[in-house]
Amino acid sequence: VYGMCDRKARLSLWDDLNHCADRFRINPWAVLGDFNVTRYGGEHSASGRVTKAMHEFNSAITKAELEDMRGVGFHFTWSNMRGGDAYAMYYPPGISDHSPISIQMRDRQPYRGRPFKFLNLWTEDGRFLEIVKQVWDMSFSGSPLVVIHKKLKCLKWLLRGLGTRPDSKVKDLRSCLHSVQHALKSGVTDPSVVAKEKELRTEVGQATRMEEAFYKQKSRIQWLKEGDSNT
Repeated sequence: VYGMCDRKARLSLWDDLNHCADRFRINPWAVLGDFNVTRYGGEHSASGRVTKAMHEFNSAITKAELEDMRGVGFHFTWSNMRGGDAYAMYYPPGISDHSPISIQMRDRQPYRGRPFKFLNLWTEDGRFLEIVKQVWDMSFSGSPLVVIHKKLKCLKWLLRGLGTRPDSKVKDLRSCLHSVQHALKSGVTDPSVVAKEKELRTEVGQATRMEEAFYKQKSRIQWLKEGDSNT
């Protein structure tokens, strides 16, 4: 955001912030920019007094349920010295009259491997039921709960063998289809090429449906039943 230099001109900015707060109340959000006003007297190098503009700024922040990030680096401001959460890093200004800023949202967590996620598209594979039956027919020792755990653990490795990125397959099939179609367009009349084009059309159609199911599950978006292919 950019706050105007005039106090009264900034009033519309505070209204906009509160409007955004109502829109984003259930989501994490950040406000970054030059407000042209400080929150406290100690944040200004030339004056320590608290003005009406500061009161209005603080009121807007409170109403929008915002709070200051802990600042580190080249920054002349108040800091509440919190640790372990989000913070803003201020860098030397260089030739500009503003310092570049980056935001670290949270501490980096150690990598613990990717969790197993069941892909709905696996159920469309002709091998799916056969693989499940093969694992469920195996004998394992232990209590019923332990047996279930061992079967599921064995099953997940076999299911991953069905592939986790259908978009790669679609890309290859589309490339093959385009090559065949270019050949037909150039005048090739070989019946086998015509048959191959028809076969590839069917395969691409099936693969794109799996690709769409993959992205739908990955994005957690409830897409429309009608419309385009959501690519």
